[in-house]
Amino acid sequence: MVSIPTFSSVHMRYNSGKGSIISGATLQDIGLPTYPTRSNRRKLDEAWLYRLHRDGISEHLKVVPGPPPELGQAIEEFNQGQYWHCHETLERIWLPEKYPLRLFYHALIKAAVGLLHLKRRNQHGAAVKLGDAEYALAPFVPGFMGIEAGWLYQDIKDRWEYVGGDFVADWDTIEKLPPVQIRVKVAPYQQPGG
Repeated sequence: MVSIPTFSSVHMRYNSGKGSIISGATLQDIGLPTYPTRSNRRKLDEAWLYRLHRDGISEHLKVVPGPPPELGQAIEEFNQGQYWHCHETLERIWLPEKYPLRLFYHALIKAAVGLLHLKRRNQHGAAVKLGDAEYALAPFVPGFMGIEAGWLYQDIKDRWEYVGGDFVADWDTIEKLPPVQIRVKVAPYQQPGG
């Protein structure tokens, strides 16, 4: 069963101990830019994610575009455990994209990097990136752009539970878990012209 994240639960868990620089009061009347500069990307990502958690994606993206062909390649790489290649493929889509869509690609990048750290038994790196991915994926649950984001969100959250605390990870148990896969919704077949 896939749990649907709530704004408060994900926002509080993600920001606990981080001293978030973004608050509801500072964002209420600010029109956010749709493309970052080098100096403001992280702050702008945080501000956009705050808004997506608060308002939902549909408030900020009225029409969801079809997935670019590279997304299919990235999903294939991800599902084969080729996380570094997936990261590289997704970066080619993410870098030129505008907000809020770029945050979806960035969430997938963070998931791939977190799983790469997990594969390499880097507990700290896995915990940080999987936590970031969980927070970034939440606004796109249950599904977005043909991807069953709810399943990916739940799988990432489950992996984070194995590495995200002040304890030594049980790598033998982690390595026996089934691989995380990006599930794609298959559109029902339609007859041409119908």
